[in-house]
Amino acid sequence: MKAIIPFIIASLLTVSPMGIKAQSTAVDFSQYSGSQVVNSDFEDWSGPNYSNVPVGWHSFESVTGNALYVGFAKSSGHTSKKTDDLHEGTIGGSCLKLVPRDLGLALANGTISTGRMYAGSMSASDPKNHAQMDISETETSNGSPFYAILTQRPTALSVWVKFTQGTPQNSNPYATISAAITNGNYYQEPTSNNDSSAVIGYAKNGTIETNNGQWQHLYVPFRYDSEHFNKTDNPQAIMVTISTNATPGKGSVGDVLLVDDLELIYTQTLTIPESGFATFSNLVMDNHKVTIPEGLTAYSIEANGSGAPIVNGIYKAGQVLPSGTAVLLKGAPGEYQFSTTLYDAAVTVEQGNDICMVKASECNAASEEYTYYRLTMKGEALGFYPVEDGADIPQSEALLRVKADMAASSYPNVLIKPEVVGDINDDGKLNVSDIMVVVNRLLGFPEATKFLINDADLNGDNRVNVSDIMAMVNIILSN
Repeated sequence: MKAIIPFIIASLLTVSPMGIKAQSTAVDFSQYSGSQVVNSDFEDWSGPNYSNVPVGWHSFESVTGNALYVGFAKSSGHTSKKTDDLHEGTIGGSCLKLVPRDLGLALANGTISTGRMYAGSMSASDPKNHAQMDISETETSNGSPFYAILTQRPTALSVWVKFTQGTPQNSNPYATISAAITNGNYYQEPTSNNDSSAVIGYAKNGTIETNNGQWQHLYVPFRYDSEHFNKTDNPQAIMVTISTNATPGKGSVGDVLLVDDLELIYTQTLTIPESGFATFSNLVMDNHKVTIPEGLTAYSIEANGSGAPIVNGIYKAGQVLPSGTAVLLKGAPGEYQFSTTLYDAAVTVEQGNDICMVKASECNAASEEYTYYRLTMKGEALGFYPVEDGADIPQSEALLRVKADMAASSYPNVLIKPEVVGDINDDGKLNVSDIMVVVNRLLGFPEATKFLINDADLNGDNRVNVSDIMAMVNIILSN
């Protein structure tokens, strides 16, 4: 090792000093950056008085199939309606209301789809009754085609629902929503064996509970890994289908399913600003894990009345951040991709963590119980400072929440040093590997690992140069 170090030092003698200075804490977090299903907020309606069918969606008013069964279905009346029974926080003025219809010999679940309803049997469980999608079809209903184009791969489907049962059904208590991404070939749901060579990705929640008749926010993951899925073709279309019961023909006449603000969620991109720090709340993937990207370290924080945040948990690159957990992120300025996958284990939120996702209405309102702080820059000091009234808090941003009787005026210093001084690669020790990281970065190699200046700035002059390398060498030699 001693033979390697002089060579590294010699290589650096001609390198100009460089430095990074914190300037901004603005965080750009994009979680809905891809294409969306048309009218997924259910604000545009067609039909008499514009109250029966949301534009871009279809129910039994445009059903096709066997003439006899089509007649029964159309005569039963609309199963979709416009309502203003809205969930808290929505910016819209209407949402979708689904109700079943009694056809006499059978119950037709309240169902709506971006595809087309097909009636082919009086048996509700017969796959001849289904929703279907064929992008070659030219016919429309109320000006909308019977398909939705989608050429991307979303991570999950986010949707608000409110479900109530007219008569409780212990054996069939659930409503359902599904979304099939296809290669553009014909697709129907349900199929006879619940798979199709047209399917590229699939998302479904067939266990939507009543939740005591309250609105609930659901996140439904897309799967692309099934052995039955088409893994070679590119996405061309998506069919979303929503129904008042997960089992065809079950439920009761008085069932009601409200649906609003359906959104497709894509791979999450976080931009770390020049300060090298940002806050992040893993709320967009409920019951999912988020993997910390390479180059980032996440910290859970415990605050007290002394004005100094205390790190009480560390998540390093490659480790899983449980859903519902908020953290302080540290990394070199730039964009980072967060991958998300289904989190099968029980969701565990770290105890004693004062970083949390808080609604703007909560943190801006006078509170006798908590004081809220936002990561901001005040002069040269990056820290947590009280949230200003009227501040726009993005969904992904997290705040520091402290019990009012323990709160300090501010928490001005979040420049977390490595556990081991000079440990650039976070392996818990300082050695030649850390020096090589700095050398490669200073020499401008494009594959060089990112690091924060405060990790390698051992002499505290706000820049990284040969002096810091020499300090690292001296520490290694002294050990």
